[in-house]
Amino acid sequence: MQPLHKAGELAPPVKEAIESLLGRVLQEDESVGIRTYRAKNAPAGPARGMAYRRLLGRIDKTADRVRNVSEAELDAAIDEAVDFVRHNPE
Repeated sequence: MQPLHKAGELAPPVKEAIESLLGRVLQEDESVGIRTYRAKNAPAGPARGMAYRRLLGRIDKTADRVRNVSEAELDAAIDEAVDFVRHNPE
């Protein structure tokens, strides 16, 4: 597991660099963790078109599952999930 660093304890240049990457100011009570991943080549040619169609199919399937859910309920669920993730780091 990658270590978490409290934003309030970061050296100013480090905090500024992270804020620049995030595109927003870190709050003092937030924690920061960084993970690295090996880059994968994006599909090209026919494989790219197939990947795009699969993605659209998955989006449509998800949209069908929430067809009868109000926008307010969806927003509340998203807010709840974001709040949970922010306050329960891995």
